[in-house]
Amino acid sequence: MKKFLVGFILFSMIFSVIPGAVAIDYDIIAGQNEKVGTLALNVVGDTLYFNYAINTPWELCEVHLTALNEVPEADNENIWFTNGYITKTGNPKVGQFEINEEFDSCLTEYSGSLNISELGNSSLTIAAHAVVCRQGDEIIDYGYEPIDYPWAINYSNYINGSPDSTDSWRYDPLLCLNETDSSNQGTKTFTSLGHGGSIELYFDGSICGDGDNSTPDLEIYEVTYNQNTDWVESIGIEAYYNGNYYLVGNATNNLGSTTGVTNMFINCIYDLPSGVCIEKIRINDTLSTHDYDIDAVKANYNCIPIYNCICESAWANDTCFGGETFPGNNWATYVIYPECD
Repeated sequence: MKKFLVGFILFSMIFSVIPGAVAIDYDIIAGQNEKVGTLALNVVGDTLYFNYAINTPWELCEVHLTALNEVPEADNENIWFTNGYITKTGNPKVGQFEINEEFDSCLTEYSGSLNISELGNSSLTIAAHAVVCRQGDEIIDYGYEPIDYPWAINYSNYINGSPDSTDSWRYDPLLCLNETDSSNQGTKTFTSLGHGGSIELYFDGSICGDGDNSTPDLEIYEVTYNQNTDWVESIGIEAYYNGNYYLVGNATNNLGSTTGVTNMFINCIYDLPSGVCIEKIRINDTLSTHDYDIDAVKANYNCIPIYNCICESAWANDTCFGGETFPGNNWATYVIYPECD
């Protein structure tokens, strides 16, 4: 991306500081008949400046460009052949062009320049090729990305097992939603499961793991307040995907707290499955004594579909003359500069 930005800024500056420097625009045509963008060309002194601008939903994934002072012909004396830019039958060899760029991440614009000092002052024949790609409709896999708002936002099927307390506020399922808020309060900011209780939690979209078991995929915040130091609280965590629940981990907190003191535990799950979309999680209390108190639950990665990629070969087209084509058995085109002005 830095390469594009530098090139585009340079391209813009060239035409803003040189009197009379005006770029000529040519259509970029993919698949023989679809306009996918524009190629701007301009010669300043001994330099040819170019800028590819691609229209949504297409993106620019490869660029190949060269310029000569002779039109391509399928004979052994033609400079396009002797320089290795076309085959004996007149088909372009884009990998042999002067400019060859392949982008790790496809772009919408790309600028650059080519030294043409050896070509004299005659008109230029410019072959400007591109590979353009767009997202298809078929889902071929699932990936992940960080979540903007990672906290659980909704619940269902809250089961208040056997309560460990007579305080009714402890068994409000809404208190475990959204951001953690118990570290300095201690009371009325968490949801107790009760012995053998459970709750299903939802996030903003499907979640998943990142495939790295050294980074947490799921974080469960549990608060203890005003308890004995030897109390033990434990849960099992399940993930729901492909129509079933699957156990993804267990957590035990056994430090309790002391009178008037709040302890916060963060129980992490490192192995949420990657490559699948988890619709919800279920947290189950697994002990017969002492409630597990959920303050908040955080999922670190959204599951995102990866679609197939549709790519096309594209060429700058000299629309002034209806398109100048290479002599071989192909539809590749070249442009004459500046005759299309």
